[in-house]
Amino acid sequence: MMSNIFRLLSVTGISCLILAGCSNKKHYDELVLDETYTKPRILANFNDYIAFLKKKAAGAGVSDKTLNNQMGINYITRAVELDQQQAAKKRDPNLPPPPPNPNGVTNYLNKVLTQAKVNIAVDRWWKYQAQLENASQKYGVQKEYLMALWGMESSFGRYQGNFDVLSVLATLAFDGRREKLFTQEFINAMKMLDSNTISRSEMKGSWAGAMGQTQFMPTSYLKYAADGNNDGKKDIWKNEYDAFASIATYLSTVGWDRNLPWGVEVRLAKPIDMVFSGIESHKAKSLAEWQTLGVYLAYPNGQEVEKLSKLNNAKLWLVRPNQEVGRAFLVSNNFRTILDWNKSNNFAISIGKFADRILLGVK
Repeated sequence: MMSNIFRLLSVTGISCLILAGCSNKKHYDELVLDETYTKPRILANFNDYIAFLKKKAAGAGVSDKTLNNQMGINYITRAVELDQQQAAKKRDPNLPPPPPNPNGVTNYLNKVLTQAKVNIAVDRWWKYQAQLENASQKYGVQKEYLMALWGMESSFGRYQGNFDVLSVLATLAFDGRREKLFTQEFINAMKMLDSNTISRSEMKGSWAGAMGQTQFMPTSYLKYAADGNNDGKKDIWKNEYDAFASIATYLSTVGWDRNLPWGVEVRLAKPIDMVFSGIESHKAKSLAEWQTLGVYLAYPNGQEVEKLSKLNNAKLWLVRPNQEVGRAFLVSNNFRTILDWNKSNNFAISIGKFADRILLGVK
């Protein structure tokens, strides 16, 4: 008798009401990524915007169960303040460019690459040798570059950020300056939770949502995070095997060559037009071609000479971050690979220089 009643209710659609009444859980209608939020961006609408983001996540395949479980997504004022500070540092494209600073690279390196940091890296090199060696051998990335990126991104795992990742991503999407970027990151963070990669309480990161010892955004985590010790997890927060394997996976996936150094610092025997500088594919030349143009080692010591010999048969690019007035570097495709991680010449140079100094320190 009961089955007949349920069948009748189902036909009339009443069963849906009965089932819905048994739970407060919400079903999220699906929205596509490009759907536009049309209501005013005022704090009173933030919770409504969260529902909007969750509908986009539903459209990307995140389950209602996960979406319903993720409550307490808050507006983080500090994230907006820091994002605005970052935006303020960017040059207004409508203004004429400032004159090149001959000390630009030097000032940057003096700030981020201290001897104290090198000393810590050398100490950690021996402490984490097994983890470094495992990732280096498996993925084909030299250990000193794994250590350099680890040290530069999270100060060897010490500074990972303690912001709730969903909250800062939702906040920055709502703020609107880079809404599409942070919307996609929010969706991918939800995908991580949906697959039980990590619990919400453990998903902590920087003010912009970068996570763990590698400072991966959720999108990078989904693409590159690796299980370095075969325990079934990809824990970039607490596990150095996984952190190094994830860094190595990223670099190897985007084109790293284990046989090449990042590059060398050079001097120019004669002026070279800036049109020849840059990392565009068509600007690559052989070492012999660059030498014919008057490019030679800035510091012809043992390490630099050895690196130059390894670059002899590689495609090389001339990089001059401060244009004609500053330092110059002859770089391999590995430098371009580091730029895929962070699109800053200064950052890529700092990683290369850091790796070199680590290698000197451990010999």
